[in-house]
Amino acid sequence: MNGPAPALLSSVRESQPDRLNVWVVRDLEPLPGDIGDRPLMRAGMLASALAEHGHETTWFTSTFDHYHKRWRPLPDRPLAPVANLGIQMLPGLGYSRNLGLRRILHNIDFARRWRRHVETRGDRPDVILTDIPTIETAAAVVAFGRAHGIPTLVSVRDTWPDSFNSYVPWPLHPLSRPGIAWMDRRLRYAARHATSMVGISQGYLSWGQHKGGRPGGTSDCFFPLGFEPRPVSDGNLSRLYGISEAATVVCFVGSWGHTTDAQLLLDTARALAHRDDIVFVLGGNSEAVPRIRSALAALPNVRLPGWLSRDDAARLIRGSAIGLLPYGDAAPQGLPNKVFEYMAYGAYQLASQGRELGSLYAATGIGRLADAAHFATAILDSLPVALDPAARARRIATFEARFTARAIYAAMVRHIEDLARHARADK
Repeated sequence: MNGPAPALLSSVRESQPDRLNVWVVRDLEPLPGDIGDRPLMRAGMLASALAEHGHETTWFTSTFDHYHKRWRPLPDRPLAPVANLGIQMLPGLGYSRNLGLRRILHNIDFARRWRRHVETRGDRPDVILTDIPTIETAAAVVAFGRAHGIPTLVSVRDTWPDSFNSYVPWPLHPLSRPGIAWMDRRLRYAARHATSMVGISQGYLSWGQHKGGRPGGTSDCFFPLGFEPRPVSDGNLSRLYGISEAATVVCFVGSWGHTTDAQLLLDTARALAHRDDIVFVLGGNSEAVPRIRSALAALPNVRLPGWLSRDDAARLIRGSAIGLLPYGDAAPQGLPNKVFEYMAYGAYQLASQGRELGSLYAATGIGRLADAAHFATAILDSLPVALDPAARARRIATFEARFTARAIYAAMVRHIEDLARHARADK
């Protein structure tokens, strides 16, 4: 079933299958109880949805906290945050930087540890779910599933390793080429032999199908990331961030990583520094780009609150007219999580690039694209629709009708139930 989640949500039939034993194999996501109050991501929300639907669910991850670069204590037994959900942690190597050999070694080590662990377990699941990335774990999951006759589902969330060369200095490309080729072979194996492939967008799904030589059929479809908004009270942004009550707030909430164009944020804020009625509140780990952070901090129209709790992020977005998605030219994002977070709280979106984003914006009116040279001008041009209460209400209604995490992950659960049912029928 190649097609968008909205069609899937209305077309997948309701089912009442037997209770399933489902394994979710996904490292490097926040866990319930982690420091920092980070929201659950795709694997966490899907594992929770499976458990809520009554399926015995085990989520395999490592002891390494990717976001805080620290190790979690290894418990004596799987964590059980809610009924039907166990979290099995395996020791992890860890790393200090998101890009580098140590992270790749961590991914390889986790895949090997997982395979050794499950080979000795007494139980076998009905379905195994995993993600790309990481490639190493996806290949291990698919190989284990094939060896034991267990259907596997691979979810494409990033274009590893195709995007790697954009982060490797060009003089080092000859040295990195053999490693990238090895990862590409593992990717193609997982993509070719997975029972089902899903993507977070049609573009990501098509990329994965191409890698695996999959013609596309009833077992392949895409589900966007979705988001579950929090019921938080309104916050006084003028008091929180020391700005005029009459000011229009433009926000960014996210990670200042390699796909975020921090220079674009700086250039845009500088271009509008003469406007005392527009203030940029830029949340996240801006200390990761110290030079740009220092330049931003010197501007009168910028506030840098650092990492925000989920409640504070919700209050900021809800009180903002515009939410920014400043992606660099090499960013592989299709429909990233920020799209749905901004939409849920009604902020108008301005993104610097993204073919799939452009298509979504054209279809829904929730935002627009603008190139880097015209980003500041696009903010000014977008203010009428961004500040219109009726338009804001329509953006929220679009989210609630099509992109809530509860609806999307319930549909994914039904897709998984169908995989198990078909596998049983074929035996």
